[in-house]
Amino acid sequence: MPPARRDELQRALTDGDDDAVQEALVGLALHDEDGTWVQDQCLTLKDHPSWQVRATAMTCLGHIARIHKSIDIDRALPVLRSAMNDPRIAGYAEQAIEDIEIYVGFSTGGP
Repeated sequence: MPPARRDELQRALTDGDDDAVQEALVGLALHDEDGTWVQDQCLTLKDHPSWQVRATAMTCLGHIARIHKSIDIDRALPVLRSAMNDPRIAGYAEQAIEDIEIYVGFSTGGP
């Protein structure tokens, strides 16, 4: 996935282009130097109407943990645990929790 610019994510959100939102979010998660900023975007998208965008946001939280070796556990973990109640995105949230445990070295107590 190529890098994305922050304005691409904002434009996609404004335009309501879910595919472009997902592409920009992954590009940012994989390449933006400010993991905290990307994490904030992911957490904001936890209630997005598209389950695919929500799933991508959960996946990107795992990417952030893997790449930056840190994440705001107090903010991310409750969102990920709540996502476990949505059968469409539960697997994505579970994988992100596993990534946090592996790459941040923090035991979340499991899903």
